[in-house]
Amino acid sequence: MDIRLIGKPAILGDEGELRGVRGHQSWALLARILLAERPLSRRQLSAELFPSADDPLGALRWCLAGLRRALGSADVLVGDPVVASLPAATGFDVTDVEAGTFDLERAGDLLEGIDPRCSPELDTWLLVSRQRIAGLIDALVRAEVLGSLSAGATARALPLAELGVRRAVFDEGPHVLLVKCLVAAGRYEAAREHIDETEALFRRELGIEPTAALRSAGRRRLADAPPGVPPRAAAASLLESGRAALAAGTIDAGVECLRRAADGARQVGDEHLEAVCLFELGAALVHAVRSHDDEGAILLQHSADLAASHGDHRLAADAHRELGYVDALAGRRPAARIHLQDARQLAGDDVQLLAGIGSVHAFNLADWGHHDEAIAEYGAAIERAEAGANHRRVAWSLGLGSWAQLRFGDLDRAAEWARRCLALVADTRWVSFRPWPLAMTAEIQLAAGADPAALRRDLDDAFALSCTLDDPCWEGATARAIALTHAAAGEHDAALEWIDQSRRRCLRETDTYVAMHAAILDTEATLSAAAGQQARADAAGRALVSLAARCHMDDFLARGLQVVRNAPDPG
Repeated sequence: MDIRLIGKPAILGDEGELRGVRGHQSWALLARILLAERPLSRRQLSAELFPSADDPLGALRWCLAGLRRALGSADVLVGDPVVASLPAATGFDVTDVEAGTFDLERAGDLLEGIDPRCSPELDTWLLVSRQRIAGLIDALVRAEVLGSLSAGATARALPLAELGVRRAVFDEGPHVLLVKCLVAAGRYEAAREHIDETEALFRRELGIEPTAALRSAGRRRLADAPPGVPPRAAAASLLESGRAALAAGTIDAGVECLRRAADGARQVGDEHLEAVCLFELGAALVHAVRSHDDEGAILLQHSADLAASHGDHRLAADAHRELGYVDALAGRRPAARIHLQDARQLAGDDVQLLAGIGSVHAFNLADWGHHDEAIAEYGAAIERAEAGANHRRVAWSLGLGSWAQLRFGDLDRAAEWARRCLALVADTRWVSFRPWPLAMTAEIQLAAGADPAALRRDLDDAFALSCTLDDPCWEGATARAIALTHAAAGEHDAALEWIDQSRRRCLRETDTYVAMHAAILDTEATLSAAAGQQARADAAGRALVSLAARCHMDDFLARGLQVVRNAPDPG
């Protein structure tokens, strides 16, 4: 037997025959039971599914009986609380999605076309569940595209990339992957046409232009080696030149050198050199170039595969760590966890590799809402990085870890980590990271009761530096902290103006740090309610629920649900 709740729901018998289920309420009931973390009581199920029925428990019994007939057994969906008790051989597509084995040709929404008449509680549960499963499917589509591109299987990658675009037509990332697939297949004119069509679509429907990443994805091979220079030597020289340019802050020149280096290494057939070049280029696109995470991830995946095939476990571990970071930043947490597990296995007992992998693992866990595990991972990563005198790795872990401590409620430890982070940033002259610990320090001090006006001077400096660096995440974080200081002073209009600015700045590029976006929505809901703008608070809460469910942010999901449940009934 096979139970399908994704796309048009269906129950298939052992011979593939359809088994009838009557009514939207019955499908919603089956999903509620099978997806619940623990068995639910009949009273809760009847209240959620049949709030207007004269006899809710009787309606529940009728639906359960119909589901048992469809499932072909009187021993399923029994008891109080109701236990599924499905036969061991029963297939279930949601389980396949979670395991990464789902047939993507059947991708769709959870209970597609089903709109049960039920309670607000079940409406909210269904919204959260649909977003969570959609996020898992989108991450699975993306992973399959990356893996297929890396393996040269463009015939497999192309329809999956097209599926990704259909599922998120106004998200630039899937369009970038589709253009890369078209280029890899040699369909250069189709790639150019898709770029033009996407730009027109974004202008017409969104009133914005796609970022430079879209056109960059359509580029072909860049250059041949200069006459008289051995091609491999030219590629190696370009690699070193690219690294030097990036270290000096000359990003565009560095990236171009690395593109040519990777292309040269591929032409001469030196796969290990190509893997090194692809890693450096992919990491540069992720960390130094705005809105190029998707292209960077394609290159990093290919680097990881090439490095592993040539026995360079260190390089493969580095590439998987960066892929884990990209997924964690975007909220694809299960996918990030898989990359980081692969990285750890490849790293062996290399302490410095483990320090970097552990810091990203902690970052993913903290935004997932697993705070105890995250703090322990941050602590271990900091110790390893300190042992290797990797001061910037220590500072990064302390800075992000201080926010995790703050969200966990440990103000003293959060303040200590932020102070240590700022000291290391000053010692290493890591100016581009400084706005983050400044914003965290202000938020921590504000939570401890500091004078909000006294905090604003440092925050104004941090915001100005963020704008100079042109960093959307830092701008969003510092503007949010400024909004909090105005709110603490009772200046509601100024607080809302700053939180508006925080959201606009954070979201102006496609490579959004989704946890910061969630924090901004959470703050907007709180500030709007304090200012008496309940409709705005409710809208921010609903947006937070949707984002947090799709991006696996459990603590922010709880916050959003609290806002939605406390919103006054418009009726």
